[in-house]
Amino acid sequence: MNGLKNISPIVSELNIKATPVFEKTWEALESDCRYIESVGGSRSSKTWSIIQALIIRCLQKPLTQVSIIRKTFPALRATVLRDFIEVMRDLELYDPEMHSKSENIYNFSNGSWIEFFSADDEQKLRGRKRDIAWCNEANELHYDDFQQITLRTTEKLIFDYNPSMTDSWIYHINPDRTYKIHSTYKDNPFLGKEIIEEIESYKERDPDYYTIFALGQRAYSKENVYAEWKQCPRPPELTEWVYAIDFGYTHPTALIKLWYHPDKYDLWLEELIYESHLTSGDLIGRMQDLGVDKSKTIVADGARPEIISDIKRAGWKCIAANKAVQDGIMAVKSFRVGVDPAAHNIIQENYNYRYKKQADVILEEPIKLWDDAMDAIRYGAMWIKKWGLKRTNSRSNIYTFNL
Repeated sequence: MNGLKNISPIVSELNIKATPVFEKTWEALESDCRYIESVGGSRSSKTWSIIQALIIRCLQKPLTQVSIIRKTFPALRATVLRDFIEVMRDLELYDPEMHSKSENIYNFSNGSWIEFFSADDEQKLRGRKRDIAWCNEANELHYDDFQQITLRTTEKLIFDYNPSMTDSWIYHINPDRTYKIHSTYKDNPFLGKEIIEEIESYKERDPDYYTIFALGQRAYSKENVYAEWKQCPRPPELTEWVYAIDFGYTHPTALIKLWYHPDKYDLWLEELIYESHLTSGDLIGRMQDLGVDKSKTIVADGARPEIISDIKRAGWKCIAANKAVQDGIMAVKSFRVGVDPAAHNIIQENYNYRYKKQADVILEEPIKLWDDAMDAIRYGAMWIKKWGLKRTNSRSNIYTFNL
């Protein structure tokens, strides 16, 4: 879209490179609909296009107030906030003096502003009103989050997501008040050949993944490794715990706290770290900030012995995990598993963690996708079964026969 005239006191015309998704998003902002639902596959330009449209709205309409929200702030900072700064720089509009990093607010010279916060920030979630709210990866949010946001939004609510969940409150928003935008990677003319080939390769490797993340369509897979885990507060009787880590760099490093009781086959999962590009020093710093208990065992991915050594030198009891995949999966399945509702990465991985399929035959080998937290949980469950449960704890019954 070219030649957007008189958009700010300091910019008279702005030329942008945009995809068809941007044009649809702009039309939606100009429409009478209360909700804008942007759903589709990965790399379709959903996020980038919404950022472009919101920047232009802020420039064109002085005093516009925009909130951009995601379930957790680390995820928001690593995705939308980073992309926002990049778009602003591409447009030669970014002024670091106008960006309050302590408040996570960008101010425009005409009085408009865009703020970034997480849904787990209760003070901001229930705080001031705004004109437009954008819920990024909206299916991560709870319905109560949506209610709090909509009560404090006067004009438009934008939701973007990949349809990775079999059911969600977001699928039930009033369609008569919703402007729906569906997009796939084919709507993004700026993608490189390598990325397109990678996306299209999932059609053969994992048809369900391809349906969700390439075509942007809902799919329910019978090949899920685990059943859906109950989202609930931690049962008070689960007072023991062990930590488990799966190391990554490009993939996230996942640190999970597994709560259990020595006499019960119950497990409750708490997500402590789920973050990419962490060095050993970064990870240790996060663990110190979180107060990870140095008296407890940490079961870690033995493929990175140098990181295990660094953690041990920092004072923790860190051991290499048993990485037998099938044994680990059976260990997890032997527990009744609950999960912290705030552990959105664990929940998301569990929805997508599936076995490979060859023709119509389900193989006993999980697909190496969505498995960072799943691997850590497997390590922890195997440790608990071997060392955490009392040896007298057995599910077998004793039968008496008259002979």
